[in-house]
Amino acid sequence: MPVRRNLCVSVSFSITKLTSEWWDQTTLSVSPWGRYVVLPCHLSPSVDARSLDIRWIRHHVSETVHHYRNGEDLYGDQMEEYVGRTELVRDGLSRGRLDLRISGLRPSDDGQYVCTVRDGASYGEATVDLEVAATGSGPQLSLEAYEDGGIRVVCRSAGWYPQPEVLWKDPDGEHLPSVSQRHSSDERGLFDVKDVIIVTNGNRDGKWSCVVRSIRLNQEQETSLHISAPFFHNARPWMVGVGVLLVLSAGAPWPRCLSVEKESAAVPRAGEKRCSTGCNPPIALPLPPFSSLFSSSRRRCGSPRAPGGLLSYLVTLHVLRLGSADFRVVGPDRPLQVTVGQDVVLPCHLSPSMDAQSLDIRWIRHQVSETVHHYRNGEDLYGEQMEEYVGRTELVRDGLSSGRLDLRISGLRPSDDGQYVCTVTDGASYGEATVDLEVAATGSVPQLSLEAYEDGGIRVVCRSAGWYPQPEVLWKDPDGQRLPSVSQRLFLDSRGLYDIEGIIVVSNGNRHGKWSCVVRNSRLNQEQETSLHISAPFFHNARPWMVGVGVLLVVLVVFLGLGVYFLRRKVLQSRELGRLVAALATAFMEWLSLQGAGWQQAQRESAAWAELGPTI
Repeated sequence: MPVRRNLCVSVSFSITKLTSEWWDQTTLSVSPWGRYVVLPCHLSPSVDARSLDIRWIRHHVSETVHHYRNGEDLYGDQMEEYVGRTELVRDGLSRGRLDLRISGLRPSDDGQYVCTVRDGASYGEATVDLEVAATGSGPQLSLEAYEDGGIRVVCRSAGWYPQPEVLWKDPDGEHLPSVSQRHSSDERGLFDVKDVIIVTNGNRDGKWSCVVRSIRLNQEQETSLHISAPFFHNARPWMVGVGVLLVLSAGAPWPRCLSVEKESAAVPRAGEKRCSTGCNPPIALPLPPFSSLFSSSRRRCGSPRAPGGLLSYLVTLHVLRLGSADFRVVGPDRPLQVTVGQDVVLPCHLSPSMDAQSLDIRWIRHQVSETVHHYRNGEDLYGEQMEEYVGRTELVRDGLSSGRLDLRISGLRPSDDGQYVCTVTDGASYGEATVDLEVAATGSVPQLSLEAYEDGGIRVVCRSAGWYPQPEVLWKDPDGQRLPSVSQRLFLDSRGLYDIEGIIVVSNGNRHGKWSCVVRNSRLNQEQETSLHISAPFFHNARPWMVGVGVLLVVLVVFLGLGVYFLRRKVLQSRELGRLVAALATAFMEWLSLQGAGWQQAQRESAAWAELGPTI
């Protein structure tokens, strides 16, 4: 009689929070090589669960995350978003552990999971609450305009989950209300936030801070900006009147070329900074002492082309960082050679070494529209990435603080072959360096085949597959001398690799021995070789007169066969005719014999009646 087991399913511990040690500080990885979590669940008491029906679901059976039964994973009813991302941890099944591993966690994985177990009529379940969280990038502050007698300051941050909250603090640490706040969700399900405040207190210079906070993780990112009192003076209403006067006085001839790029090494006099321009000589503009206005600021270049240009120039002096550091972008001095399918790191660095974490770094092919990877201010931007590089690139973060801008490309393809450009932008400063990547692949060992006799020789075909770039085929005779190919063909497969076919006619019947086909990759200086030994008798059959002899032999054999066939048929027919005549003769003699016996009987009867006649 079978023993019925009562199962009690319980959760060994509850995941209430994924702390920062599970996650990168700036982004939640949703790529195939992203973070993973193990949802714990076990049987009590511990029993062997390998033969049970174990199903992890979200809210009901139709939302199956993973299904296991009798030692087999069943994927027929698995939810599409979990395909290829779940695995029942088999090591613990014999001890009653039913743990589920989910890889590449996404924001959509957030919520409750139910671990269900069935063994015949017995059933049990337990719930696990998974709280997915991600801490986003450090806030970026920008001064956008004068507004309502104050300064419009915008705080932006990206890559949060769930929705973060934004707090503003004045120089005394007091919270300030936002003018507006907007959340948006990116393609990964992470939240970007934009918050606006109007700083109006011109008598209070000091540090103004934007704090973006994850309530779930109890973690926050903060950025501050120091705004000095003189900058608030420009926000006062009477300044509008000054601006109008400047516009009305635009009749004066302004310079056609004007740009403010960075402070020159030589300053003509106090309060005056020389600007690099396209004019000759350069124009010296009296500018306010910006180092006293911002602790971190950057001046923007402008080119007034119409009256009032100076006013627009004055308004654009609110950008964040003072000047741009001088740097040079350096790449390798020789091409990189890598095999198809491997990973490669394209090297690039700044000289002199400097922290590149806040720079705009873009790896491209030939132009900006061919973006391989884009990084800016601690965040990877995928909006402009070329489709063929999606999920295959990664900026190596470890070296950014020391000025290294290395890019990792995984799973190299033939299409990755060529030149890459590492570009760096820091305000008005720009630099670039090129990296030449040579992708290569060594194909299969050549396969030789003897296809036919041709032109008094033997047609030999050499085939090999999986080369990049285009290989070359060399033929060698028994003495190692090179021979010309009759023809050569190349084919491109679905992976972008080359298949090659080379043909030669071996015609020297007096030279039997080893004939070799060599397929060579000149880029890698590697080759594959196959040899074939052809003995002298094979060449004899290739001589022209042998073809005639062969034809005559075939004709003779055919005629001989036909003659034998018809002769045999005639003999068989004669024998059959003889048997038929004999049979007919025998039948005729039997008929004559029967007829004779009939006449004799009739005569006897006639004689008998004649004797009886007189008596009657």
